[in-house]
Amino acid sequence: MNAELLANSIAHKLSIPHLIARILVARGCESVSKAYARVHSTREDVLNPLDSKQPMCGMDAALDWILQAKNSGEKLCIFGDYDMDGLTGTALLKRGLSEIGIDASWHLPCRFGMGSGYGLSTDVVDQMLAENVRYLLTVDTGITANAEIEYAKSKGMRVMIIDHHEPSGDGLPPSDVLLDPCQDDCLYPNKSLCGVGVSYKFIDTLFQKEGKGSADKYLDLVALGTLADLVEMTPENRYLTRSGLSRLLTSAWPGVRELCRRQLENAPYVGGQDVLFRIAPLMNAPGRMDKPDVALELLLCDDAAKASALLDNLSKYNDLRKKTETDISKAAIDWVNDRYGEKLPHVLVVDGKSWHPGVIGIVAAKVAQTFNRPSAVLTVENGIAQASARAIPGFNWHKALFEVRDLFLRWGGHANAAGFSLKEENIPVLRERLQRWAEDQNAAAFGEPVEENSERIPAALNEITPDLMNALQNLEPFGGKNPYPILFTENVQVEKLRELRGGHLQLKLSQSGSPQFAAIAFGMANAKKIIEAKHKKISIAFEPVWNVFAGRKSIQLLIKSIS
Repeated sequence: MNAELLANSIAHKLSIPHLIARILVARGCESVSKAYARVHSTREDVLNPLDSKQPMCGMDAALDWILQAKNSGEKLCIFGDYDMDGLTGTALLKRGLSEIGIDASWHLPCRFGMGSGYGLSTDVVDQMLAENVRYLLTVDTGITANAEIEYAKSKGMRVMIIDHHEPSGDGLPPSDVLLDPCQDDCLYPNKSLCGVGVSYKFIDTLFQKEGKGSADKYLDLVALGTLADLVEMTPENRYLTRSGLSRLLTSAWPGVRELCRRQLENAPYVGGQDVLFRIAPLMNAPGRMDKPDVALELLLCDDAAKASALLDNLSKYNDLRKKTETDISKAAIDWVNDRYGEKLPHVLVVDGKSWHPGVIGIVAAKVAQTFNRPSAVLTVENGIAQASARAIPGFNWHKALFEVRDLFLRWGGHANAAGFSLKEENIPVLRERLQRWAEDQNAAAFGEPVEENSERIPAALNEITPDLMNALQNLEPFGGKNPYPILFTENVQVEKLRELRGGHLQLKLSQSGSPQFAAIAFGMANAKKIIEAKHKKISIAFEPVWNVFAGRKSIQLLIKSIS
């Protein structure tokens, strides 16, 4: 069946707009049943971690461990990570454990000061011991912390790890319990759960064992962490995330409700794009610039007035983050241009003195995007380089770093993103060995330019209706490998055109008797001459979005290109 006939069949049998059916076909739905499964995620997509045929390795032991911790009456501390996955995972565990009578403390790593850097350190373990912590529960970290876990165990601590990253390759850490679907002997099918996702599976199973029903009230936290971590939207992840998105505006947690209200300006619903571009950067900002604690405090906040004050603080961190990121991105891109010109190596290892460690991950992503090379950005201080790495399609940072792990003081991560530290004197060696490894891996396969989201779905402006916009929600969550749809249409009439400050264009558009649509083209002021030369008849690629102003919502076209 050709694509058009298949789209016709899907639209008719599922009673959805034809444009939605065309998007589904373009994204690999080869039958009506696959399209139905994509549009209608159900509870049946949620897997049972205690299933005898495909259990999550360690779940039974995890339940016993946590109940032993409860019965012991000894202090338990949750150790998370400073990104959205770690923050939401820590918040979920803190709130969930309180419901079974465990008043856990929490600790987050910091990029600065004693014990700084990614993951657990012996300094942090010593601090916990001084606070009489005897049970340690890690989330979104720990799978590669072999030495640190061994140290904690040697001091009499009992340790459970909840993680989703790949093991280091040097064996598993000697924890009492390990929940990580990526460990070799785990039969659980969904290998793409993030840290907060594994935490939800644990708390949900615990609640059922304790007769407390499901843990679905925490799915808003699962949605935030899952989207921000850009994991694959498997059927289970899609259901959990979609259910969580629908709960955000009415979250049981005042801090989360205030976060969405403030960031989304009373939008009618929260979409994946909102989380990725408006919520996650704000929540990650304090951990990039200072201690991440204020972001977690917001997720745990039960007072709206206090939540508002915490958000003010988060905004200040975010403003500082934006400026710092801009400055260092320019310096890193200039470094590559000055050093290599047009003769780029297969892997970029960019180092600078005293660059802010909190933004080097974002900078690495920008360098990778600018030069279409896997990129690691290193900041050097007192002879030690701290690094963050980002991949491009076809390159696996976890495999690459495993091959050179003898150079590192610490390292961890996955295929698309990783972090490590090493002595400054070893940077040239790292650069050379990564280049050799890339050559052995057929570097040309990941060195070719890849157009980001090259999908363009033909559409007529008459198809852009409120019903279509509502139906688009059934394709959520958007992000990662399921980007927000970009539509394409020709022979569009420009009814009104206005240039805005900052180099943007504001337009009114119509097509063959369609209603007029408000449109915005960010950073496209130079297209004004094209529009005028074409006698105001243009072709556009665009995203249809809801615009909310003064309590009223209307459809707006977010223009991606004009020709």
